[in-house]
Amino acid sequence: MRRLTKWLPAPHWPSVAGRARADAGPLLLVAAVVAAVTLLAGAVPPMLYATAGDAVRDAVRRSGADLQVHARMERDDGQAGTRVRAPRLAEDVDDFRNRAADELGPGLRAALHPPVATVTSPTLKITDGSVLRTFQLAYLARDGGPGVTWIAGGPPEPTGSETAEVPYGAPPWPVRVGLSEADAAALRVGPGDGIPLADDQGNVKKVEVSGVFRPQDSADPAWRLVPALLRPVAGADGSGSTRLAGLLSRESLPDARLAFGQDELRRTAHFTPDPSRLTWDSVASVAARVVELKASSGSSGARDGSLRWETRLDGVLRDVRARVSAAFAQAAVLLVAVLAVAVLVLLLAAELLVRRRAPALAAARQRGMSLPVIGGELALESVVVAVLAGAAGLGLAGVVTDGVSWEWVVPVVVAAVAAGPGFGTLAASRATRDRRVPANRSARRWLRHTVRLRRAALEAGVLVAAAGAFAALFQRGIVSVEGASAASASGALVGGDLVLPGSASGALAGGDVVLPASVSGALVGGDLVLPASAPALGALVGALVVVRLLPAATRFVLGRLLRSRRPLAVFGAARAAASVRVLPLAVLMTSLALGSFALTLAATLGQGAAEGPLASGLLRLAWVSAVALSALGLLGLVLGAAAGAPERWQTLSRLRTLGLRPREARWVAAGELLPMAAVPAVAGPLLGVLLARVTSGSLGLGTLVGGGPGVVLPWWWLALVAVTFLAAVAVVVPVESALRRRRRLSEVLRAGE
Repeated sequence: MRRLTKWLPAPHWPSVAGRARADAGPLLLVAAVVAAVTLLAGAVPPMLYATAGDAVRDAVRRSGADLQVHARMERDDGQAGTRVRAPRLAEDVDDFRNRAADELGPGLRAALHPPVATVTSPTLKITDGSVLRTFQLAYLARDGGPGVTWIAGGPPEPTGSETAEVPYGAPPWPVRVGLSEADAAALRVGPGDGIPLADDQGNVKKVEVSGVFRPQDSADPAWRLVPALLRPVAGADGSGSTRLAGLLSRESLPDARLAFGQDELRRTAHFTPDPSRLTWDSVASVAARVVELKASSGSSGARDGSLRWETRLDGVLRDVRARVSAAFAQAAVLLVAVLAVAVLVLLLAAELLVRRRAPALAAARQRGMSLPVIGGELALESVVVAVLAGAAGLGLAGVVTDGVSWEWVVPVVVAAVAAGPGFGTLAASRATRDRRVPANRSARRWLRHTVRLRRAALEAGVLVAAAGAFAALFQRGIVSVEGASAASASGALVGGDLVLPGSASGALAGGDVVLPASVSGALVGGDLVLPASAPALGALVGALVVVRLLPAATRFVLGRLLRSRRPLAVFGAARAAASVRVLPLAVLMTSLALGSFALTLAATLGQGAAEGPLASGLLRLAWVSAVALSALGLLGLVLGAAAGAPERWQTLSRLRTLGLRPREARWVAAGELLPMAAVPAVAGPLLGVLLARVTSGSLGLGTLVGGGPGVVLPWWWLALVAVTFLAAVAVVVPVESALRRRRRLSEVLRAGE
């Protein structure tokens, strides 16, 4: 225990508690920022995951894309040029239906309703001389239905012996069918009546009505496959035509086989997707299996009973995957933007807190407290604040969503934990270091160059990261219609599939191999984060450019004002030129640029996206991100003004002793703060719009808006944001003046000040 105490000295608890009480306001502000951002970052991924599932189910439900499989019937040739009646033909259809279900595989079969097999005849013409009407014979087979109630006559019975042989060229073989009430009324026939029919070559077909039925459940999906069985369908065979249909039974199906040519009856098994069983996790595997079935499908000219698969389901799933993945990409970009600005705000808040504590930290250091003890005490305080705030945010996220995602919360919590101890330890170290200013001019120049080189190296690192992010975004993108980058994006955001190019099976599925990623956020740090960070890094580079140019601009303005006769403007420009700080400008510029980016995204989605859970969810996220970024920017403006307030109002108070009036002091203070707000208010929205235009294609925005109007610029909203930041200066200055009004001039003129 003594050895542990030696290396980990115990904190001085009264000092820890005293600092926390004295700076309760800034600490609560840090906690509020961490909790709010944690709530957003923890709730968005599971909400998007749920929305993705809704989007998949909605797309499949709207498309009506069934999975159909066809197979030729075995020939019924007998001896000496005859055809033999097949009494077990209905059992063969059931075997075909089961064989098709077995081919699906467990994953795809679980996402589909039980199959319905149909056997349909060619469309025949009703030759009663009336209006253009057609007729079709149809057989439906499904486990447990569809059920009918015979209100006249009965079900169709065989018209010959079970093993009857019919020579080729014999007279038409008779077939019995049942009619629905609507079809029977339209044909004006009843049990025992014949229906005058002929095929396209004029060959007469002998069809007799065995009975009239009423469906037990007209909403049964099986009737959807042959709707003419329930009622006449107008326009089914062209404009002006009406199709009717007769229902075959298991007993009359062999007779229908003899009544038509060898390959005229069409045998099909229909699988209808069950949207309730489809999830975003299952989309990739279902689509891949469908494509494999289509690729292994037999040729339409094959004479055997090989299965031929037809469906649009793979295309529907591919399209919805592209849209969902584009939404994931946009959401990741927005989350990265919010997290980046939140981290900068937390750094600015930590800097302000350290400025307030600088005298106390210096005194503690001078009394002999070691730097590890100071850092440990500050770290203890930061850990408590950050962990409690993060837990509160995740708790709220769990209340509003079914789950939480903690991976996106880590950067904010780490920044809140590390910023305060880092800045505080550095301030305590600088307050007591014994490094002297060298007397040699070249040595002083060397020190200045060293500081500049360190700053240049940091800026170069940001520039290289931004260049790499944009290169990755433009070359690979985040969203791919084939799904390679798309699944990576979804996996990184909410846990999905990792898709790698290549392999034979991948070629069948559009060139991708799908690997499961069961852990939410398993791909964070992989393919998604760097390209998704491109707008945020671009905004940060723009902020660094403004930081570099603003001092020169303020000095230029100061030089012009020195020639004028406006002393208040000179004082304000002089204070602005002397008080340019990197962190407040970076916060304001980045928040305004990324907030404008979010507003542009929201405007584009609101005008071009189709209705649905996916578009509406992303639109809400874009608006929430825009509001959050603007609020963080305003908080950064307040924190930046508060950090320089003591020095600013000390100077103005001294000027008051020389005759400066309070109103004039406020004008000078506004002149000092105005460049820090005005330059980002103008340059930030322009940079945000530029980033939106440059990255919209690579981020898949066109996939979401369906190739609509392109990037829509919300000029009114952008102007409102800029005016709000300028108006904030007019609010901050009077508040600062009111808070400093109680300070007496005698306190300003004390010796040593």
